[in-house]
Amino acid sequence: MTLVLDGFLLTVVLTLWIGNDSITGGLKHLIINRPKRLGLFFGLFFSYCLLMTIEFSCRYYFKHVYQAPYKEATYWEPSAIERDSILGSVLAKDTAISHAYVVNDSLIYKQYYRTDEFRRRINPPSYPDSTYNEFAMVTGCSFAFGYGLSENQTLSHYLDSVTGKRSYNYGVAGHGTQQTLALLQSRNLKQEIKEENGVLIHLFIDDHLPRLIGSRRLIKLWAQNFPYYHLDGDSLKRDGSFWTGRHWLTRFYRAISQSAFIDLFDIDFPWYVSNGHMQLFGAVLEESKREFLRQYPNGKFLVVIGPNSKLAARVGEELNHRNVDALDLSNLLNKEEKQYKIHWTEGHPNENYYRELAVEIDAYLKSQESTSSNTR
Repeated sequence: MTLVLDGFLLTVVLTLWIGNDSITGGLKHLIINRPKRLGLFFGLFFSYCLLMTIEFSCRYYFKHVYQAPYKEATYWEPSAIERDSILGSVLAKDTAISHAYVVNDSLIYKQYYRTDEFRRRINPPSYPDSTYNEFAMVTGCSFAFGYGLSENQTLSHYLDSVTGKRSYNYGVAGHGTQQTLALLQSRNLKQEIKEENGVLIHLFIDDHLPRLIGSRRLIKLWAQNFPYYHLDGDSLKRDGSFWTGRHWLTRFYRAISQSAFIDLFDIDFPWYVSNGHMQLFGAVLEESKREFLRQYPNGKFLVVIGPNSKLAARVGEELNHRNVDALDLSNLLNKEEKQYKIHWTEGHPNENYYRELAVEIDAYLKSQESTSSNTR
């Protein structure tokens, strides 16, 4: 803001200095000989003043007028997330993480998340190890992780219990669709999973699209070091992270995120999901499927579209076009209903949500297996 104001002042000083005239004489000369340029200058200057007036009004509002409907705080001990050059962020290895959520000085929950040597959230088996023939690995964000829930309330737990497949929880809070691909490209799952075959289930929510494209809001919050995938024609390529691969755009997003006006109205850039964004999303999951089947030729890759998804129709169409199996559960339930919420202030669902998802996923997998058997 100061630099822009200095630019206006410098323009005035240089114009008058070059003309070697007084301020009054210089203005008369400009009015007579350069009226359009003078009009453009003052138009830009007054627009800038208007913008600053709006900005400082929003800052005043936040500081002196706005009152949050409730006060919340989250406490971690130790930190759950560590920086990673491949995935952007990973869980801490071989540790127990305490997570407390407090609203208006009242403790809503306190959970302990245990992680293993492969930085996965531990999911205790529902049956003796010798009874498992296949696995079900779950990827995604905090919804896949089971944010705010104990390890026997997560999607992985219910899948293990309902499907009879040994389930592994690869979900990490904040992750998007691109981390599923980065994980498969960088890890040998056979060194991490005992069972010889199985299914990968990617739990999709709409917010994965802004994370994949690195929108302004997500860059501000946590995604600046996330994997940066983009389409070069029809080819999918990775160029480091959002910070290294498209440095200037990411810096611009960080800069405008300091605006109180943008913060007040939560203005995001890009502000809509374009067809190009959807094609990138489809390409990432198509490549993820290819990478998974490279390691498990007889395995199954499934995208589950979570409840309340507004992008379900477009996502389903794109994945169907790319021959990626998708189970649309967008209308299965309303996650905003009280029976599916941990707490009215908490955006993550409770165990009822995951139990119903697991039942639907199990039914779908069994129907696919039955169809496959009849075809053979």
